[in-house]
Amino acid sequence: MGLTHLVMDGVRAAEAVQRIHQGAQRAAAQTAAERGQDATETLPPLPPGITGAMVLDDARAFAASILHATDEMLDALVLACAVSHTLDSFSTVPELLFTSPERESGKTTAQDIVGMLANNGWSADPTSYALRAKFNEPEKPTLIIDEVSDIFGRSGLRGSANQLGKILRICYRRTATLSMAVDRVAEEVSCYTMAVMAGLKTAVPDDIRSRCVIFQMTPVPPSVKGLRDSQDDDTLALGKIHSQRLHQWARGSEDGIRRAFRNIRRPHPKFRARRAQIWGPLYAVALEAGSGWPDRCLAAFKAMALDASDVPVLSPAQMILRDAAALFARDGSEKLFAAAIAAHLRSVPDVALYEDLTDRGLAQLMTEALGPSQSMDIGSARARGYHARPVLAAWQRLEAQLEPPEDDEPEEDEFDSMFEITEITLDTERIAEMAGAS
Repeated sequence: MGLTHLVMDGVRAAEAVQRIHQGAQRAAAQTAAERGQDATETLPPLPPGITGAMVLDDARAFAASILHATDEMLDALVLACAVSHTLDSFSTVPELLFTSPERESGKTTAQDIVGMLANNGWSADPTSYALRAKFNEPEKPTLIIDEVSDIFGRSGLRGSANQLGKILRICYRRTATLSMAVDRVAEEVSCYTMAVMAGLKTAVPDDIRSRCVIFQMTPVPPSVKGLRDSQDDDTLALGKIHSQRLHQWARGSEDGIRRAFRNIRRPHPKFRARRAQIWGPLYAVALEAGSGWPDRCLAAFKAMALDASDVPVLSPAQMILRDAAALFARDGSEKLFAAAIAAHLRSVPDVALYEDLTDRGLAQLMTEALGPSQSMDIGSARARGYHARPVLAAWQRLEAQLEPPEDDEPEEDEFDSMFEITEITLDTERIAEMAGAS
């Protein structure tokens, strides 16, 4: 009799385990179905005439009204936020790291912008329960971790056993999963997402840092005035609208973004391996948006991703040519007054030269870099200034000379052109002449 009871107890225990396992499977299937339904959500199209480039331009202007950063940083920030709205278009996504040796350098403000513009931004709670609940939601969270150095230490060397640290090491891959207990049954949960971190100095270990788009932040100089408060109610309301527009465009353009990502041809010799994994999604979004955004993404890649040994040291005149050309490219104007260019140069972060020069010294250097100014009319005003075309052409020539040499890997091989069909023109008169001669 005792043996029978033991057998029955064992059967009941096995059935209980089976029920728990089936329940976990049903929950996982339901979550997957919800995600599949969300992935095919029907979104209203953008109004006629509104392009992806316009949506990105508007979001970038909004970010620039809040954050003091270089043009390249602002472009990369907005592209990354767009990436977060269409994660399934990529096999890898970047992590973002806002870092600085100084406090009050804009790191938290930059994260605030991501929280407003990115998809489902979440200030990450490192507890297992919170992580499991968040990753089981239909929309993947964009992890936002302030003071990440609290996890890894100022040197970025400790915290290797932290649950959040484990996620940060793998979440950039679409195949990334995290094993979590559900009713005492292990369940593999996708933890593929974009993570955004901020911290002082090194902040994170090298194996995480190497997967990041790194933003080297600097304090706002006294000369910069009028930036919005990232926590102001009006700012938050505007940010919500820009996020919705990014979501609408990115989700509606998923097929094009996915094709662009899968068929990227290297726009730069150093755009390969880990750098391509990090910057590929941003460049794919830029390609789909068009209208100058691919060039802006490439400029951000050169400024933010290349090592010091890969970046040529420019002379003062070359620096002015570079920054004036960037202003013309972004402004889209055919001509600008010299005073407008000078004001832009003095506002460029991390170039102390522009702030140190007197007005006369800056004017002399602009003449050396851009040539003699010309008297011109813009609207109802008249002053000396410069035309865009010669400035842009001069920078393109200089940039071509400064490009790093090709590495050993060929830019293209026979596989890149296997399916290309080239139209040829036959010289019918020559063929007829040869036929008659024979």
